[in-house]
Amino acid sequence: MQDSRLQNVTLLSWTLRVWTDFRRGAALTGHEAAIGQCMQHHTEWWSDWEALDATGSGRADISIENRLVHIHHDAAVKLQLENKQPPEAAALYDMLLQKGFTEFEAIHTLAVALTEETWYAREHNENFDTARYVERANGYVKQALSRPNMTRITKQKSY
Repeated sequence: MQDSRLQNVTLLSWTLRVWTDFRRGAALTGHEAAIGQCMQHHTEWWSDWEALDATGSGRADISIENRLVHIHHDAAVKLQLENKQPPEAAALYDMLLQKGFTEFEAIHTLAVALTEETWYAREHNENFDTARYVERANGYVKQALSRPNMTRITKQKSY
């Protein structure tokens, strides 16, 4: 990509390009494939993305920005699982699947922990702590397993 084009790229415009490429069937790999798959799962938000200018130059409101962060956290967890890094996250994910959770119910459970650790590190000017993330994820998985219907009800609400 040309340097001049990179200067105008925002997270929103890049994500919208990935979404457009995913929807038209372009071969995506790695992080871009994970983003497309996660966006596809959230059908309740498609109209928001479709309403924005494909270049991302339209003004996104805070709810769209929050949804965008949510999608990127889902995709980060999806990549962690594909790479089995950290291995504890993959084990927790497998545990949820074995108990009947869907792929995205399991990803969302882990993404809550990822989001919390990301914000904690940011607010305290620290590095992301994988051990603390795994500890948080373990807690959320235990909660989800003890109250699976509550997890499923929450999934139906807007984030």
